[in-house]
Amino acid sequence: MLKLIVSTMLTLAILIFSYTLVYQNLPLNPIEMKPIGITSEPIATINHRFTPVFEENLRFNHNNISYFIEPSCSNTRTSAMKEAFQIFQEKMEVISFHEIAYKEADILVGCSENFIGLGENLFAAGEGGPAEIINTTHFKIIQKGKIHLYEDPRCERPVVEIHELCHVFGFDHTPDLKNIMYNTSKCDQKISQDMIDFIKKLYSIKPLPDARISKLSAVKKGRYLDFNITVLNEGLTEMEELSLTLVANNNTIDRINLDYIGIGYIKTLSTTNLRLPSINIKTINFILDHESKIEELNEENNVVQMTLSSL
Repeated sequence: MLKLIVSTMLTLAILIFSYTLVYQNLPLNPIEMKPIGITSEPIATINHRFTPVFEENLRFNHNNISYFIEPSCSNTRTSAMKEAFQIFQEKMEVISFHEIAYKEADILVGCSENFIGLGENLFAAGEGGPAEIINTTHFKIIQKGKIHLYEDPRCERPVVEIHELCHVFGFDHTPDLKNIMYNTSKCDQKISQDMIDFIKKLYSIKPLPDARISKLSAVKKGRYLDFNITVLNEGLTEMEELSLTLVANNNTIDRINLDYIGIGYIKTLSTTNLRLPSINIKTINFILDHESKIEELNEENNVVQMTLSSL
């Protein structure tokens, strides 16, 4: 009799264990998880107040800017343009320039004798502005600027050249006749203090990357997880060696290398049937750069928590 009881209990124990083991490992009905923590709050918006600009947060992603002046420019125009770079550098303080001997420079300066007529005996003495821009949501990053000069300078100071250089840095025309950004040039026009303050504030932002989870969906099927995630680099520089870590109950479930993400680029990852440590997991944290190896503009947007929608 005792043997029968022991045998029965042992059989029941094996059945319960087997059932539990099978149940915990079966892909059960999918339950959608809902995100908490996806955000697109601005990193920083520099208040330009009464300083007209083309776009908010429009800037180069570095402070030492290279330039190339085409050989077609006369010595007079070349000298005036170099003086404009020097004046801008001295006024802004946070910006510096250096000349390079090839066209892959940040700013290209060209010259032509083809004046652009504006009517009533007026003509454009130059043109300038950003030529290539990357939009990263929070920043518009200038990749290339261009300046074209149509005549030799008429003033002792390089007023036209400074005006076009300011256009490259995103400044628009102003109604202030004494301002260097008035739409027609006079020899006594100058860079205003509000322009200097604006550049100093904008370029005081350290050129760093910033990874953010822009989209995330997940479905839990018993002990298995399917998810789709989109990561955006909306910072000022590219990212290298970026990783994604999944954490539940303070334990790491998985770590995935995302590697390189360029400025303004996204990386999308889809995973199916990722086995979880337990069927009872109800909350999972998706964490970018969990070990904080990468310095970023915003460290507060690296975590999204996913919870079962039935909670």
